[in-house]
Amino acid sequence: MKSAVLPSLRRGLCAFAAASLFSSTLHAALPEWPRFRGPNGSGVGQANLPDAITAQSFNWKIELPGAGHSSPVIAGDRVFVTCNPEGTGKHMLVCVNAKDGKIAWQHEYDGPEFRKHSDNSFASSTAAVDGERVYIAWMSPGTSGLAALDQRDGRELWKKDLGPFVSQHGPGASPIVVDDLVLLDFDPDEPKSFLAAFDAKSGAEKWRWEHEGNKHSSSTPCIFTPKSGGAQAVTISNTIGMTGVDVKTGKVAWQLAGLMPKRCVASPIVTEGGLIVGQCGEGQAESFVYAVKVADDGKSAQKVYEVLRTGGYVPTPLAVGPLLFLWKENGLVTCLRAANNEQVWSERVQGPFYGSPVAVGARLYNITRKGELVVLSAGEKFQEIARLDLGEGSFATPAVSGGRMYLRTFTHLISVGK
Repeated sequence: MKSAVLPSLRRGLCAFAAASLFSSTLHAALPEWPRFRGPNGSGVGQANLPDAITAQSFNWKIELPGAGHSSPVIAGDRVFVTCNPEGTGKHMLVCVNAKDGKIAWQHEYDGPEFRKHSDNSFASSTAAVDGERVYIAWMSPGTSGLAALDQRDGRELWKKDLGPFVSQHGPGASPIVVDDLVLLDFDPDEPKSFLAAFDAKSGAEKWRWEHEGNKHSSSTPCIFTPKSGGAQAVTISNTIGMTGVDVKTGKVAWQLAGLMPKRCVASPIVTEGGLIVGQCGEGQAESFVYAVKVADDGKSAQKVYEVLRTGGYVPTPLAVGPLLFLWKENGLVTCLRAANNEQVWSERVQGPFYGSPVAVGARLYNITRKGELVVLSAGEKFQEIARLDLGEGSFATPAVSGGRMYLRTFTHLISVGK
């Protein structure tokens, strides 16, 4: 199947591959799928997948030692996923051998059970990896932390106490790695929120940008680099709107306060044309999606367009070449031209959904809350290509690395692809 967007997608994948070569973390290059939704949270990957994915085409399927909503990350031949053992508030990191699905090691941190949204989990935060270490964050009203572990054997290398995280819904944000720094957006309802950077090797805090808390954010930042100036971490929340923070110094480069009128769950992304897309929402109906253009000098930004109600609240948008896909919880999927908000198509896909879509080749993949893998065309014509029942519910997002796709249900991990 050919698609009009395929050439642009290939160019985009080449750009991500080139970026990975130059974005080294200490001694090793950044892995192919290092954080929630892969390279810079784009959701775009490469894999050798069968035309029709069936249970018979699984490389392996394993039961995890706990449940969770977090997504897998991959470094080389190891897959990392967080879990919560039943009946506890513990946060567990599990390392799985990508070749055969065997668990290489697991490491857990004690934590209290606490009140949260019924659709949340004690293991909603996705891990992050560089070439040597794996990083996990956990948050609770009692104690919260960020830790680095050795990828080979799970030894704890450092741990930071982050203090209490108070939220009516519970946490969801994930750490990211940028060069030799680990960034975490710690954004509770109260009293103080912050974006902080920690030295990847030692855990030493390098900077912290504090701001008032309000409606907690589960969003994970993305990185934007203006034509002149250094890399910026783009963070969104109801309290701060959309803000670009200098990665090296923690200084605010620009801010669009008030841009996000509702709660932020989905994460911001950067389109092929250099727009930053962020969204917020509440409930089943309210949704606000904004496209923002940052000035060449990286010191100011302006809203280019907005999309009301059509976009999603929980699933993160996906930019594939010149196209922007918005995926709503109820299954409404809308394809726009990313540059100007021109609608290409908008169709209903049977859901509902909490996971975010990813793109592989000319196809989109997402998992329904009931646990069905849905495959759509990533082109300018709507087409549902396939649907597969994974046997268990899922709120997670697929991960792609080494030519394979990894699918996480509540208590299982699946490998697909050659």
